[in-house]
Amino acid sequence: MAKQALISGLDIGSSQICCVSGIRDEDARVVKVLGAVCVPCDGIKAGAVINIQEAALSIGKAFEETEKTVGSQIENVIVAMRGSFIKSKTSKGVANINYSNKEITQETVETALESARKQIKINSDQEILQTVPREYILNQQGGIQNPIGMEGTYIEVDVHAFIASSSNIGNITKAMNSVGVKYDDRVYGYLAASDILVTREEKELSCLVIDLGGLTTGLVHYVDGIIKHADEISDGSDYITRDIGHKLRAAYSVSKRIKEMHGAAFVYSDFKNEEFEYNGADGRSARKCDRLELVDGIITPRIDRILYEINEVMEKNNYGNEFLSGGIILTGGGSSLYGLAEAFERAFNCSVRNGIPNSDKVKGPDEILLNPSYTAGIGAIAYDFLRSKSCVQKSAGNGIVSKILRWFEEAF
Repeated sequence: MAKQALISGLDIGSSQICCVSGIRDEDARVVKVLGAVCVPCDGIKAGAVINIQEAALSIGKAFEETEKTVGSQIENVIVAMRGSFIKSKTSKGVANINYSNKEITQETVETALESARKQIKINSDQEILQTVPREYILNQQGGIQNPIGMEGTYIEVDVHAFIASSSNIGNITKAMNSVGVKYDDRVYGYLAASDILVTREEKELSCLVIDLGGLTTGLVHYVDGIIKHADEISDGSDYITRDIGHKLRAAYSVSKRIKEMHGAAFVYSDFKNEEFEYNGADGRSARKCDRLELVDGIITPRIDRILYEINEVMEKNNYGNEFLSGGIILTGGGSSLYGLAEAFERAFNCSVRNGIPNSDKVKGPDEILLNPSYTAGIGAIAYDFLRSKSCVQKSAGNGIVSKILRWFEEAF
């Protein structure tokens, strides 16, 4: 059997770089995760580069440590991007079927996708990061997910497009290139994460994926099996850490440790109050605090604010109650806070679970698969591979590559 290429999913997060490496097993149709590393990054804020040198150092370190972990060189890179510089739009395209047998081919589908792309209006400083078909309509019959091989006279496609700032993408590319890392493809991070967490049944029932990051929280809303909305709020788990630091006058690292060891989303029924000690901001003076003050006075107000902001986005964009049947799936580094799922259940009155990569799609060590910080990186490796080729269209810059690959597949 031919040697399988080592692929990396590079997640440009709120304040860290996560690099996940693995291989795509063509025979088993699964992604096998082999290693993963998260590196703090002062050069990244909410997914955007604020210091190229710092960002480059963290990216280089993440790749170096990942390659050491797996003992092999990374050959392909897929970068997962997120942040307020990415917006979403919907569009529609159409293509006539000009073959005598009226059969839809890959070329027909791509013609329809290209037609949809041309309908998307973007500014001169923007570019299309990714387009994702929501459904195909064949001779007015909707709800089709993969039309290849079917017959008809014309086909329409309804797509969800992710539009990004060219300068922000350029800065990420520069930071990567400066340490000799070049990416082969790019995906919207929140979508990549959600795609490996949500079951087909949950998508059909309608559900909401909430990715709680450091400085931002992403929302991906599925209705009747397709993406209905994709949004982001400027709030996340790092703000909980900052609130703790301000109230308790402690350094960021100490505040983070307090949150992880003693924190909870709310005061639950069997909550046990206890006093704990920590070092003050000077690193020397010993201070004391109790869990009730920490949770009820600091953490819960921030959680309530995040819940309020999510609800505001949902109301503004007319989410409705359609996600209630399939419930809410939580992911992202901030989702590990104790009691968070229960807090969302109480706020939205629906089932809530912590997301775990689908075992039918992804295999690997539990310490990686069960760590929500790695989900977007895993999703980046799995996204295009586990979907049918007609379901995702890459960015405009990859058009020539796609044509060459398509010619190669048809020829051999």
